[in-house]
Amino acid sequence: MTTNPFPKNTNSIHCALPSVEHRIFYFFYYFHLSLCRIPIKSTAAAAAAKMEQWNNVELTSINKKSYTLNHEYDGAQKQAKANSTTTTSEATPNTNGNDAVLEPGSDIKPNLKLEDVEPLVRRLYGITISEVKELLAYDDRNYFIKEDCNIKNPLIVTHCPDGYVLKILNALDSKKQDFVDAQNQLLLYLSKEHVRCPRPIGNARGEYFSVEQIGGNAHVVRIMEFVPGKIFHEVPVTKNLLYQSGEYLAKLDRALKNFTHKAYDTHRTAWMLQSVPQLRDFLYALQDHQRKALCEEIIESFEKHVLSVLPTLQHQIIHGDYNEQNILVGAGTKPDQSDAYRVTGVIDFGDTSYSPLIFELGIAMTYMMLQAKQLESGGIFLAGYTSVQTISEAERGYLKYCVAARLAQSLIMGAYTHSLHPGNDYVLVTQAKGWQMLEELWRNNFETIDELWSSTAHQYLTQSTK
Repeated sequence: MTTNPFPKNTNSIHCALPSVEHRIFYFFYYFHLSLCRIPIKSTAAAAAAKMEQWNNVELTSINKKSYTLNHEYDGAQKQAKANSTTTTSEATPNTNGNDAVLEPGSDIKPNLKLEDVEPLVRRLYGITISEVKELLAYDDRNYFIKEDCNIKNPLIVTHCPDGYVLKILNALDSKKQDFVDAQNQLLLYLSKEHVRCPRPIGNARGEYFSVEQIGGNAHVVRIMEFVPGKIFHEVPVTKNLLYQSGEYLAKLDRALKNFTHKAYDTHRTAWMLQSVPQLRDFLYALQDHQRKALCEEIIESFEKHVLSVLPTLQHQIIHGDYNEQNILVGAGTKPDQSDAYRVTGVIDFGDTSYSPLIFELGIAMTYMMLQAKQLESGGIFLAGYTSVQTISEAERGYLKYCVAARLAQSLIMGAYTHSLHPGNDYVLVTQAKGWQMLEELWRNNFETIDELWSSTAHQYLTQSTK
């Protein structure tokens, strides 16, 4: 079982920090090296001696820009102000692109080679890499990195022994820097609420992100702490794990309910269920005419039955992509029985949005049923969720439409993205089982589906051994 790096007793976290004067000195030191094209790695030994004196500085003696669990949430708000007024030498960011959405034919994935990662991270964060590998991603570039522990680096306030994730946002989302700031603040807030999730790391300027020119486009670059653990899809799917996953999401939504940020007021993406009508622009990616007709019918029904009543639905910030790739699990209390694994955390908050709460549930149920390979398994997940979070009967009536819309969305966008990047099979994860489940779901009326979910949940809740 992995150790949670975010203990509830936040007062037990101690950090050794440089003074303000040293921090300023080191910024110009790195800047000078980059101008002179001197590899930082080659000067690391000499720099280490200077860095040594930066140890053991008391946290209270420094005006720190980066946020840790020791600080009040006001610290993150101050950081937001700093980020919103900062530009980089490489690009002048546009912070007013929260309503920009994906256009057909757009290739927005960052064009970066693996060998470019180390100089980028060294320049921005002072990190000398000992290990790097690319992680699966849809439109972004994500890399797991570990720093060389033999090279002392005072620019990272709290060193994460498990490593970091370098996230390079796609060209479209990189225009939405207010939203990037909102994500960072949300993660810091959730860490205070004892939710196990990644935390952003400040760069050499004490900021949580910067905008860099990569492959001819401006991209947001940031680093998160890596949260260890197995991913949901790596372990056997049990009924108990499905139920727990529902419980965990409901608790996450309770924590998210009290978070606000102005960027969410205007933030729009192609992956929000509010954007389902836009799928019509991407239907050309489907080669099968029957499947295309099915998706057209689902889009029309979702508009008619759900989007038409959007203002009446309960809204809040939602995770928006609670799936088998984003749920962390650890060893349970009974390794040889049904609770061999338990949900321990959640990652990837790039699809958070201000949306109806029922959309959160519909999206999550979609992926849980796909992972379990059974339509009825959605009832167990739903039972776990509603054991914590109440859903009205009226809103529950929209679930079938939400699940069908998300399935169609995933299938259409997966086919579209694969047409741009044929080697990225990650985008096709939903395809095989997805079409089968979508057809099975849609040919049954809601009363039949609702009864299936209700009876499955009742059977699970009343069995003697879970």
